[in-house]
Amino acid sequence: MRDRRIWILIVAALILAAVSVWRISTNHRQNYADQVAAAVVMRAAPGFEALDSDNHLVRLGSFLGRHVILVVFFDGDAGADNAPELIRIRDRFEELQAHNVKVVAVSSAIPQKNRAAMDRVGKFPFPLVSDIDPLSPDGNLRIHQQWGRIDPNSNKPRTGIFLIDRKGQVTFTVNGPRPMPGVDLAIDEAVGK
Repeated sequence: MRDRRIWILIVAALILAAVSVWRISTNHRQNYADQVAAAVVMRAAPGFEALDSDNHLVRLGSFLGRHVILVVFFDGDAGADNAPELIRIRDRFEELQAHNVKVVAVSSAIPQKNRAAMDRVGKFPFPLVSDIDPLSPDGNLRIHQQWGRIDPNSNKPRTGIFLIDRKGQVTFTVNGPRPMPGVDLAIDEAVGK
């Protein structure tokens, strides 16, 4: 009787060892850093204020909580007249306006450069704000930094479009606000298509 109990223990130990070896061999390594980086949450959009092309102060906070907002970062070096996302938004602006969607475009270009671009291609029906602060030596690109629009390798501004909902919230990942994959998708989502 005693030998039988020992054999049962040995067989059970072998089965447990075999199951453990099988589980370890078929288990895939998990990269938790990728899972955390991919985690998406809604948070309050970072507010900002800056001068537009007419040297008027634009405050994002004046729209937050009342409107759906598109914040567009465009290439200030190329100019507003060479920013396809701005041209596309201008083409679909009546649709955005019908749904009470506000648009604010941000670049590193000074207001005079934005005005010159509008002289070439016509006025934009939304503010083009300049992410510069002449009073602060480290204030340039402050909005770009808040929104994660600085390339970490080159330290240059990046483009992107963000959708802020009516509650004043934007999609965030661990790295900051997450841009929309394309301008038309952002517009469609903003108008509720």
